[in-house]
Amino acid sequence: METRKIEEIFERGVHYFRGGFFSAAFLEFKQVERLDAKYPNIGYFLEVARKKSEEIGGQLSSFIDENFDSEIKSLSDELMFEGSTELSPQIERLLNQERVHEALEKIENASLYVPDSKPLMLLKAKVFRKLGRLDEAEKILLRAKQLYPGNAEVLNGLGNLFLLRNVFSQAHDNFEAALKIEPDDRRIQNNLGVLKMQCNKLDEAFLIFKKLTNLWPGWAVAERNLTGLSRRIAQLDSEIDKLRAELALHPDYLDIFLSLAKNLLFRGFFSEARRHLLKIVEKNPSLWEAWFYLGTLQELEEEMEEAIISYKKMAEGKKRRNSNEFKTFTDLYNQGYLEESLVELKKVAILDFDPAARHITLGTRYFEDGLWAEALRHFQEAGEIAPYPDAHYWCGLAHLQLGKKTLAEKAFKKAIELNPRFADAQYQLGMLLKSKAPAKARHHLNSALALGLRKHFAILAKDFLESTSEK
Repeated sequence: METRKIEEIFERGVHYFRGGFFSAAFLEFKQVERLDAKYPNIGYFLEVARKKSEEIGGQLSSFIDENFDSEIKSLSDELMFEGSTELSPQIERLLNQERVHEALEKIENASLYVPDSKPLMLLKAKVFRKLGRLDEAEKILLRAKQLYPGNAEVLNGLGNLFLLRNVFSQAHDNFEAALKIEPDDRRIQNNLGVLKMQCNKLDEAFLIFKKLTNLWPGWAVAERNLTGLSRRIAQLDSEIDKLRAELALHPDYLDIFLSLAKNLLFRGFFSEARRHLLKIVEKNPSLWEAWFYLGTLQELEEEMEEAIISYKKMAEGKKRRNSNEFKTFTDLYNQGYLEESLVELKKVAILDFDPAARHITLGTRYFEDGLWAEALRHFQEAGEIAPYPDAHYWCGLAHLQLGKKTLAEKAFKKAIELNPRFADAQYQLGMLLKSKAPAKARHHLNSALALGLRKHFAILAKDFLESTSEK
């Protein structure tokens, strides 16, 4: 696959990650790894996306009811032609050894004998998917749908493919069509629940998984999904309650409004999320992150025109009108291709998402209002997310206001460890050590002055240094 295509997949993964859709991001990064195992830093991005995905309930692939190896063996066993009795153990052995390309060669050879065999087509599609060749998998399944209309297994396969590609409307249509044919198929019901979950309709997904565990007690797939989803709901409900309380105390803080709206969106409370987002963009049209989440909500509600307007405002605000993607979006939109134009537009309507910086920004608001404990909590969260010297510097200032000098000293030292040229941190640590360790205080204050200290701090530092200089 050409490099540009791989880069587009990677950028889509970053786009999903910045939007908080961690399971979708993981799948995009996984596809990049399959196509180019040496893609720069792909291992790091996969690990971060995996951990974030597990925090909110597990990877999407772990929810879908599909045991790859056993289904491949079953489909291989169904193939009937001369020499086919050896095919199943060969494919199973190659796949167990992660020699997927060789397994694919075996399958391609089988197509010479039975090119339109349903088991063969399903087998090829599954292996192509494992290789990350989703376009080829889609072509095969669409062909199978033409040859075998009304086949629930083919429809379920298409639904899973579209689900992995985040084409939720088509995934829904195929799952619903499959359930009309096989209404009691627990796999299809489960996968519909996964779709609901990915569309943030968590309550609907919960009811589906709960029903499955009642009908099939002990079925590990449904029980695992119900447990993971319950954990995700509890985490979001807790965060929403916390943000509601913060917003009640500080109704003018748009950062809290935005965090609440985002969590409401992820929880599936679309009406309330929409109300908050519209209020945010009315008060501050330049808060591009709000436009992004509003576009996401509108897209999930299949309001394509409205979603395009929101994403477009964000892209224009971020000065991306001159990009090739925006020009392609404009051409497609003018020709009436809404879904295709939206795909191009979302390539430039990307969040510059930095959760650590957001915590620092909100923390400084609390600090300026004299709410030291609340400010400290946000600075500490920022420090846990990213190695920002500023986060630890502000922690030190908050600790000072709370009378915790030992913790303040530790925080300033951490800020300097991360950035030895941090003049303000050198100054604050020096002033803190004046009585406790005058020699160390002089060292840090001299360092601060040498680095270029702001005028007011410089005057105070010089006063101390002059008063303690040897006469």
